[in-house]
Formats: sequence, structure tokens, C-alpha cells
Amino acid sequence: MAKRPKRLMYAGGGVLILGIILGQFFGLTPGINTGSGDGEEKTEPAEDPRTILASTESDVVPVLIQPEPKHKTLAELPLKVLDILIDNRSYLIKASSQSQDRYQPAEMKQIIQQANRTIGDEDGIRIRVYRKGSARVIPESLLKDELKKAGLAPQMIDWKNHLVD
Repeated sequence: MAKRPKRLMYAGGGVLILGIILGQFFGLTPGINTGSGDGEEKTEPAEDPRTILASTESDVVPVLIQPEPKHKTLAELPLKVLDILIDNRSYLIKASSQSQDRYQPAEMKQIIQQANRTIGDEDGIRIRVYRKGSARVIPESLLKDELKKAGLAPQMIDWKNHLVD
């Protein structure tokens, strides 16, 4: 029984030392290694105030305020890749460079016109087709047929397998 309190004492001491070491490493121990030591000089050399002002004045860079950019319509944007979203029985389109909330409703004729304007990305992809969970099969197959009739090869169209919200 006499060994048990001795073991607990050594274990407690080890935990305490480990805690202090980890506290130092993560900077959690207040008052330890926070100030300059006795051997360090505590006063800063005095500088001429004019030199300080001159150096801060030269660091100032004028900033011109640019007006907010106007949101361009899909017809005004250079079109690398056209994103098409099938939602239920309708189509929504946007340029791939636009943000997610910029989808616009479109008819098949408009989709074909925009698809023919695309130049493609590095992989030759000109159209990306996404589907919502409510997307129907008929609009998807109709889109496939119309894009094929417009002369777009299957390699130019990226049909995404995952559904979007």
C-alpha cells in the first residue's frame, strides 16, 4: 500500500511537468517568457521626429475607388463554357465565369445560340450540364438531341452525374 501514494505522486509530478512544457510550447503559461530579460536594453534609441514623418509620408499610396462593376448579361460576356441547369422541365443557363446565383431561364433556341458562341476550355469542354433532383428525363434527352443537331460533338459536352441543389 505504501507504493501506491508514491506512484501517484510521481505520476502527478510528471503530468504537471508535461503541462508546463506544453503550456510553454503553445504560449498558454502567463508570465513565463513574456518580457525582455534583464540583460536586454529596455530603452529605444530616440529618433528625429521629422525622419519618422518623412518615412511614413512616402509609404502612403493613393487608392482610387473603382465603381461597382455592372453585371453583364450573358450575351455581353465572353463565353468559354456554358453551364446549363435542368430544373424539372425547364432550362437555366449561365456563363461558367458567373456566380451560382446568375442562372437565367432559357428556351432551347437561346441555349443553341449560346452553345454555338462558346470557345471551350483547355479540355475542349464547351457545355456543362447539371441536373437538379427534380429534373425530368424528357428535357434532358431533348437537350441531347438538339445539341447533337447543332453540331456539338459528345466530347464537347460534360454531363455531370451528381445532382445540384
